[in-house]
Amino acid sequence: MIWLGLVILAAFGGLAIYASLPRHLGKSGDAATPGTKLSFGPVARIGFSALPIIAAVILYTAIGMPQVPSRPYAEREGERNLAAAAAAATDVTDPDFQTDQQIRRLLSQIVLTLEANPRNLQGWIVLARGSLRLGDVERAVAAFARAYALSGHNPLLAIEYADTRITAQQGQIDQVSRDLVLHALGQMPNHQLSRYYYGMMLKQQNKYQQALNVFTDLYHDIPKDDPLSGATEAEIQLLNAEIADATESEPN
Repeated sequence: MIWLGLVILAAFGGLAIYASLPRHLGKSGDAATPGTKLSFGPVARIGFSALPIIAAVILYTAIGMPQVPSRPYAEREGERNLAAAAAAATDVTDPDFQTDQQIRRLLSQIVLTLEANPRNLQGWIVLARGSLRLGDVERAVAAFARAYALSGHNPLLAIEYADTRITAQQGQIDQVSRDLVLHALGQMPNHQLSRYYYGMMLKQQNKYQQALNVFTDLYHDIPKDDPLSGATEAEIQLLNAEIADATESEPN
């Protein structure tokens, strides 16, 4: 059902684009005069408004697997490196290369729609996720920032934006990412990826026991075949080792 939600959101975005583009009010034979605002005929307006729907379908097919949003930076770093390598490949027969080429062309069209309507929320989301697929993490961060602001601080976008920022910063969680994680967690206390990054925040603050408690509770709530389960289990083992070392080093 995720694909259906994407198409519905994209349809709303398309309607917004259609309504925002200026209509061609002159007659077909009228000559353009200096200072005349750019206008669009019915075919052009329909074409622009269809782009978000096309984008949603293609991106879901290429990168929209339901399990991806629940996989943290630690599990996805290698996958993103592979995506970047595929984007730079020269073998035009390679399926990854062909998919990335399609996404590049799609994103070029999305950029045009955003120039016409910079308040197109769905367009910024598509640009962010597509850029991430191509390994352009910096552009993905910038696009998620715009989408997050336009969404009215949607908590799901908050954690997706935070995950992308943390990726760009090699796993480090700065103040902006901390605020995003805490906002998402405050709105969605049971959201697993938000809880994971909250544990990582505590770990980076050297609050090992608190972090261990967060990860232990999270591990019990995650299905064992979920990719987040393996990352959480690894953090539990590391924290147990850190706590044991700290205990041994304490004076008797």
